[in-house]
Amino acid sequence: MDVYVFHRVDCCSDNYHTEGRVVVFAATEERAKHLANLEPGCQIGPDEHPDDVRTVDGGDEAVYIMPDAGCC
Repeated sequence: MDVYVFHRVDCCSDNYHTEGRVVVFAATEERAKHLANLEPGCQIGPDEHPDDVRTVDGGDEAVYIMPDAGCC
């Protein structure tokens, strides 16, 4: 299992402010993008790639969305 960290995703939530961070636990980058894009408002494009990838032992697939809070 790998952890994929996307630091600046153009659209990661339905919040007013664009950009944010997405962390996904998945077997492949393709699977990570698929899982993230199942989250409401998240749209990781084919030209967006993780800024960091780490291998971890065990665990289940998971997605964590951290939208940009902007000025609010």
